[in-house]
Amino acid sequence: MKVLEVNNLKKSIGKREIIKDISFSIEEGEIFGFLGPNGAGKTTTIRMLVGLIHPNDGSIKICGYDLNKNTEKALKEVGAVVENPELYKYLTGRENLMQIARIRNISKKDVDETIALVGLENRIDDKVKKYSLGMKQRLGLAASLLSKPKLLILDEPTNGLDPSGILDFREVVKKAAKKQGMAVFISSHILSEVQHLCDRVAFINNGSIKSIENVINESMETNTDIICLKIKDKISLDELKSIDYINSIKITEDGIEIILLANTTSKLIKYLVDKNIQIEEVYKIRKGLEQRYMELVEGGIR
Repeated sequence: MKVLEVNNLKKSIGKREIIKDISFSIEEGEIFGFLGPNGAGKTTTIRMLVGLIHPNDGSIKICGYDLNKNTEKALKEVGAVVENPELYKYLTGRENLMQIARIRNISKKDVDETIALVGLENRIDDKVKKYSLGMKQRLGLAASLLSKPKLLILDEPTNGLDPSGILDFREVVKKAAKKQGMAVFISSHILSEVQHLCDRVAFINNGSIKSIENVINESMETNTDIICLKIKDKISLDELKSIDYINSIKITEDGIEIILLANTTSKLIKYLVDKNIQIEEVYKIRKGLEQRYMELVEGGIR
């Protein structure tokens, strides 16, 4: 089932076009990454998804409900954590959650289950002012999960977390998505976080989606490979540049950095061996999401 459907979305502020005709959808149980540099349009898109601002054109459907026409029903299915969640620091974690539970008529059993889901059982009765940033993020996530939303929206959720906190948060999100069958939308500019967490990723820059691609085994297919080559013998760089599957060559402290078409490294090695060039070492420099990001968002490899 498609939990979120975004079709031909556009948003302008004054004469400036912020979002330029973007479309994507997220299935139940899928973790979807929204990846791009600062100023790409990620936050504007999220503000439209949660109904804070309205698009100039296009539609947003959440569980089949049009956000513009059935706002209340659509947003009932949404939970969100936007950077650092707002919490009552003078209350305990449990008291924070119970405030929300009373307003939304959520049972104590559901509150306890959510506390267990985010792994806060041992500290839930401590004052929030004693919480680390990672614990506050978990509590904010618990607050967003209380009503068992079908769509969870996370905006830069690991900002400020240390490596241990990032790992913990990642596992909690994966567990919640699997257990509750949620669709999860994660906006970020942190490449590694998206690669380790998401099933699919949309690359956005200058308000346009450049591509939507699958993440398989925490890696992605790329159009080019980037290798570092160390050789004992001299070879003309012009000769290498003339090879049709080589895009560019650069001399670095580590050796010769070569950008070539994907899966052609073995051809290059055979070419060098046939020329009696002794190869000391060859290895890939970039791979997966980082390289794909450079291809799509940065307009090529730097």
